[in-house]
Amino acid sequence: MTTRFAVPAGTITAETALEEVLTDSLDVVEFGVVMGEHYNVLISDEELETVTTIADVAGLLSSKVAA
Repeated sequence: MTTRFAVPAGTITAETALEEVLTDSLDVVEFGVVMGEHYNVLISDEELETVTTIADVAGLLSSKVAA
């Protein structure tokens, strides 16, 4: 995430809001695609709309990978 979206690694925590990292709707779409490909899961736009923090993303990915 830090290299793809040019965010310094030390600035991201579990509580970091996605809107701080993903600055526009194209970033959100790209983020969903990249995470889906990396973890071999499908993440819908609707699911992405429900997450607001990095911790939320981790929870979503955890549930997807475990399924």
